[in-house]
Amino acid sequence: MLYRNIKRLLACCFVILLLSRCAIIVAPTGGPKDVTPPKVLGYLPENKSLNFKEHKIRITFDEYIQLKDLNKQLIVSPPLKYLPQTTIKGKVLEIIIKDTLRDNSTYTFNFGNAIIDNNEGNALKNFQYVVSTGDHIDSLSVTGHVQDAFTHDPIKNGYVMLYSDVSDSTPYKKPPTYIGLTDDQGNYRIENISGGIYRILAISNAQGDYLYHPYIEGIGFKSRLTEIQLHDTANLNVFVEQEPKLKLLKAKALDRGEIMLAFNRPSDTLSFKALNQPDSLKPAYTYLNYSSTGDTAFYWLNTPFIDSLRFVVYNNTRIIDTAFAHGFPNNNTARKVKKPKPFKLKVLSNTSNGFDYHQPISFSFGDPVLKYNMHKIRLMQGKDTITFSPDTSNLPLVFSIKPVATLMSDSAYRMVLLPGAFTDMFGTTNDTMKMNFSVLEPTYFGTLKLDAKISTQGHYILQLLDIKNNVSRQQFITASKSVLFEALPPGTYRLRLIDDANNNGVWDAGNFLKVLQPEKVYYYPDNLVIRSNWDLTQAWQVK
Repeated sequence: MLYRNIKRLLACCFVILLLSRCAIIVAPTGGPKDVTPPKVLGYLPENKSLNFKEHKIRITFDEYIQLKDLNKQLIVSPPLKYLPQTTIKGKVLEIIIKDTLRDNSTYTFNFGNAIIDNNEGNALKNFQYVVSTGDHIDSLSVTGHVQDAFTHDPIKNGYVMLYSDVSDSTPYKKPPTYIGLTDDQGNYRIENISGGIYRILAISNAQGDYLYHPYIEGIGFKSRLTEIQLHDTANLNVFVEQEPKLKLLKAKALDRGEIMLAFNRPSDTLSFKALNQPDSLKPAYTYLNYSSTGDTAFYWLNTPFIDSLRFVVYNNTRIIDTAFAHGFPNNNTARKVKKPKPFKLKVLSNTSNGFDYHQPISFSFGDPVLKYNMHKIRLMQGKDTITFSPDTSNLPLVFSIKPVATLMSDSAYRMVLLPGAFTDMFGTTNDTMKMNFSVLEPTYFGTLKLDAKISTQGHYILQLLDIKNNVSRQQFITASKSVLFEALPPGTYRLRLIDDANNNGVWDAGNFLKVLQPEKVYYYPDNLVIRSNWDLTQAWQVK
């Protein structure tokens, strides 16, 4: 009997253990992810209502909603003086209109992608609510693409504006008749337009008041007025107008005797005159250099222990402004130390392992260099000295040498600068510098043979751009031409052609009041891949 009870107990324990192992609790998956945007269940007043007189609109959705980036997304066309007040009450979006609406006008409340659901953030894309204060809904539209005139990048969140008052001054003084907003691809669509003749503009970096602010905002415009009759297209190229008056924005002491000056636009005719400077501090040497964009200038004067300087800035002979620079770094007298550390001339070289032997060996300096000593500059291959010729065309900031014989990839080289090889405007010289380097093999490079076909003769700037859009090579051409770009490092490149209409060697923006469009820029539609030891042949029909 006891044996039977023990046997039953063991059997029960085994069953309980088996059930406990099988009954594993699994967390519920929650079902598929919600990817459905909110849906409208009803409007009050109805969408596309006529003879609209209300100041309150109620839109009911099938789920709880949120508003995201409403200040950027919501565009009312024709524009209102005051942005409508919006509130969410449960599943209802309530819109309060503060303005008095114009008679016989169709209003479009374009929410873009601002309405999203409460849980997953699914957006109700390009949602619009339309009403008319008259007896019909205007049905015309205009669509298009807006891009940067130079880079061709799309203009995001830019305003596209239509003006029924077509006078030149209107964009500066009055809001537009209709307005639209570009999306992330630079595309726009303005609907519910009344037929008529309009001036069409696009504005980037808009300040939000529906007026055009030159030199701050970018502008693109159609040169001719547009009569909208059905569904028209207007593509616009946006640029920033160049301010006619040169202005000094900032002056800052960068180093001993060096001042940086930033301007609102490029200039290459600057000069400076110090104010109330004693004869003991008057520089014996000054030098002025410009940035690649021309809107920043660097001014050196060889008064090493100056602590501050007030000076007049001239453009040609006209006074622009009075500037003040102070707190010059590395001014030993300002530190009040008994034995200041002696200065040494900063020298940087482009030599490194994997040096491009097609380029000259160059040295750049922290301060303008006034003297160089060829006997203290040596290029060595083992124990042999290599003959080279100097290039002083970029002094006082860059000094270059070109070896007489081509450097070989199977050899090791050493560049040696002895003390006193270079002397700057303060009389400071360099320390000993030794730089070991090797050169790239000829098979490392590739070649591009380009057949550029241009339909109209003119003045063009043909540019080969690297992956960062820096200009790698450049040629000036006047018509269709076969161009050979040799010794290209392997990588991805782009082609750009600038129609240099005024033949000044640079791209020029336009001018709205003069109805002057920016100079045209063309890009080859595909990237070009240059491979080592490979010749790429490419034709480009410029359109």
